[in-house]
Amino acid sequence: MLKLIGIIVAAMPVIVFLRAIFMGSRKRSQALSNFKKQVDYAVWAILVMIGCGVVLSLGKLIYDMHLFALRP
Repeated sequence: MLKLIGIIVAAMPVIVFLRAIFMGSRKRSQALSNFKKQVDYAVWAILVMIGCGVVLSLGKLIYDMHLFALRP
């Protein structure tokens, strides 16, 4: 499920860029600027997802270590 969300988030800037280029309502420089902004958002979203995965993994590791330490 996370892979699918990652693929959708990564494809979103490309779709926005192509829409801006082919619709012709904006200048190309503005479309490129919007594309760069969308790529920045996608990179931050991916980094946040990676961070959540790291926090979850560390939490599980600490929880499991705590359970094993309590056993005699």
